Amino acid sequence: MMEASSDQLRIAKHLLLSSPPGQFDLILQDLTEIISPSQDWIKTIRHEHNSRTGREALDSSNAPKLENDSLDLQDGMQQYTDQFYNARGVNANHVLSSPNADGQVTILLYAERIQLQQYHAGSWTARYFINEHVDEEKLTISGKIVLHAHTFENGNLQLKSIVDLPRVETNKSGIFQQIQKWDEDSVMALRGVYDDMSGDILKKLRRVMPVTRTRFDWNVEGHRGIRQLGIEVQNRE
Repeated sequence: MMEASSDQLRIAKHLLLSSPPGQFDLILQDLTEIISPSQDWIKTIRHEHNSRTGREALDSSNAPKLENDSLDLQDGMQQYTDQFYNARGVNANHVLSSPNADGQVTILLYAERIQLQQYHAGSWTARYFINEHVDEEKLTISGKIVLHAHTFENGNLQLKSIVDLPRVETNKSGIFQQIQKWDEDSVMALRGVYDDMSGDILKKLRRVMPVTRTRFDWNVEGHRGIRQLGIEVQNRE
């Protein structure tokens, strides 16, 4: 196999960095059937993908330890992760960064549930930014949550939702209460969007009157029954 060209590597990089949760290696396997990237190139793209998605938190063995954890963030985050990210099939972890030049500490929380045999996968990436005040009694916290969902049963649909968490003032004891409130509010807001998706958002993507001049029937149960009937007819034949 010939060495990959720069254009091929550029396209391959885009495909890999856009891969749904849990499917980086599957896409890479398909790509290596077409092109022959170097191991160094693969290692670089994998690192960039994990850094972008937050998946690097799952491999925290080489992550630097927070030396001066005056806010008890490490223990508190471990308890929080164990309590709220312990559902069956969920793989979750977190890492804490050392304070930057402005004294800001970043908490990276990543969780994923990969169920490719059931035709779906999803990831949850949250970054929380904590700044201590000069008096060390008050602090501010802000952040961002990125939810990436993929389902490919009888179709192929990816949804990526970004929630910006506004800066609020709190104290040491209120850090994880605020994080929990943000998580719960974000889940409820996104659940409302997903519940209305089939009847509102996705419906607007299709013209009311297609080229056949016949209105599309959005009765899901009706279409499911017709599909099942077709399967039964095929089996009889």
